Amino acid sequence: MSLNSVLPTRPIQRLSEALANQIAAGEVVERPVSVVKELLENALDSGATEILIAVEEGGEKSIQVTDNGKGIAADQMLLAVSRHATSKITCYQELSAVASLGFRGEALASISSVSRFELISRQDVSANAWRIKSDSGERWSALEPVAGKLGTRVKVDDLFFNTPARKKFLRAPRTEFNHIDELVRRAMLSRMEVAIQLVHNHKTVRQVEAAVTREAQIKRLGRLLGDDFVTQSMHVEFEAQDVKLEGWLALPTFNRSQNDMQYIFVNGRIVRDRLLFHALKQAYADVLYNGRHPAYVLFLSLPFEKVDVNVHPAKYEVRFADSRFVYDFIRRSVRDVVARPITQADAMRESPASVFERPDQHRQGKSVSTSFLAPHKPSPRESQAFFAFQQPVELPLSDVPSINEPLLQAYADGSDTRLASTSNAIPPLGFAKMQLHGVYILAENEQGLVLVDMHAAHERIVYERMKTQWQNQRLIAQPLLVPISLTLDLADMRAWETHQAWLEKLGFELEALGPQQLKVSAVPTLLAKADIAQLIKDVLADWRQHQDSERIESQINARLSTMACHGAVRAHRQLSLAEMNQLLRDMEQTPASSQCNHGRPTWVGLSMKQLDSLFMRGQ
Repeated sequence: MSLNSVLPTRPIQRLSEALANQIAAGEVVERPVSVVKELLENALDSGATEILIAVEEGGEKSIQVTDNGKGIAADQMLLAVSRHATSKITCYQELSAVASLGFRGEALASISSVSRFELISRQDVSANAWRIKSDSGERWSALEPVAGKLGTRVKVDDLFFNTPARKKFLRAPRTEFNHIDELVRRAMLSRMEVAIQLVHNHKTVRQVEAAVTREAQIKRLGRLLGDDFVTQSMHVEFEAQDVKLEGWLALPTFNRSQNDMQYIFVNGRIVRDRLLFHALKQAYADVLYNGRHPAYVLFLSLPFEKVDVNVHPAKYEVRFADSRFVYDFIRRSVRDVVARPITQADAMRESPASVFERPDQHRQGKSVSTSFLAPHKPSPRESQAFFAFQQPVELPLSDVPSINEPLLQAYADGSDTRLASTSNAIPPLGFAKMQLHGVYILAENEQGLVLVDMHAAHERIVYERMKTQWQNQRLIAQPLLVPISLTLDLADMRAWETHQAWLEKLGFELEALGPQQLKVSAVPTLLAKADIAQLIKDVLADWRQHQDSERIESQINARLSTMACHGAVRAHRQLSLAEMNQLLRDMEQTPASSQCNHGRPTWVGLSMKQLDSLFMRGQ
């Protein structure tokens, strides 16, 4: 059956205002959480410092948002609920530099067209509040004075009562409320200076006070994300040109089974932007256990004219004028923190109880934590020799000067078994005391006890040194006995032309055989046995979508990781105190040495407070 046979032949006519609003509501109001989002953004744009959100039956029965913002003038209330009416922009120049959360002027009109709607508002110049209401937005009541506080209250009852097709797709009230709860939690994180309360079925579910000081913000983070996130994260600030990134990064070993604790806000706006999430994913690459996800709360600030927020009906996606710069800025900044050296502050962090849970519990979503680390500059000895990867190697001692050499020597020869009391004399991981069953190193630092998995730790050290050497020798290419011919579409060919020099730098030799054909003559030595054709296609696809690709580096690193695993010191090998202490010093100078190449923790620490608690001392 053809389409033309079922479509009626009718003259073109203008849609009624009510029908046009209902069609617009299909884009703006998908479910109850969409209503809450629009009303919450309006409240924030009004300058409110206190917001109350009350919903019933997951928002289907009732949604009410009350704020103490500037309010709406009585003579503008009917205009406020009409389509394309807003005070937030007046011309195209303002649209290209939107500073408010909402700006399209469709929200109230769309919401009122699919609900029983009531708007009450009062400005500070008015002696009383004013009210208008409507069923389905077709006919509005006369403006009437009512008692009310400064600000605005919007009440939405019986959502989708006149659009049953949309209503039947709603989920159970608990499911719908969970979406609202997560939205409100994001808003509580994005606007720390605003007090927000969420009530469901007349019961307060979340409530936070305004948090202006750093101490109050950390307390608010703990209430919203848990104390483990607070104790296992650090506050960071990065700035380059006119772009600033600030917030909290969780340690790599504080990770999740799902990406349910990843929050990034652009100029205070809640976003779910793939470019930003991909940059952060790459920043944490190589330090997370397989299948795990990092956690963070980050605020990205940049000039309003350099970000387009008008690319998605729900305004969840944004587009950057210089997306490449933003991507690189975030990835490199976060990576520098993830790979910083161990500090005394890291050693002082108490490892949470989840460190000692079973691995299966860890995989089910528990967070594990130790610390995170640091760019390593290879010593002269490291830059002169390549490790014998195919066999276990002797533990290499780096040329990095040890902290407090006399004390280290006393530990090495066994002449001193005491730990110095001066904090400046004690490195973060302390000094080795003994080996446990040839697998773990037991060390003592200023805070208490440190337990190190010597194979996992040495594996990371060898791996990072191998990566450094590979980066210095990456131009080594291996010619293919039989060149590979690739057929690509025109978009992939343009991507290759743009990034041809980058691929050659990595050791690839490619040339065009035709408008849509490439010949591969040589590849990096470490990738000689890889599926080169598929790899290059994937890399070009990455460049088209993300303006970046980590696939080649990822495959090379995976091979180096395997080689490092074979080259690291084996379990059950007896080490001297000098070797154990040198391993601890090398860990303190090696990037990401709190995790092995597979993302498992390499060390944990127990403070004296935790040890006392285990033995119930002082109780």
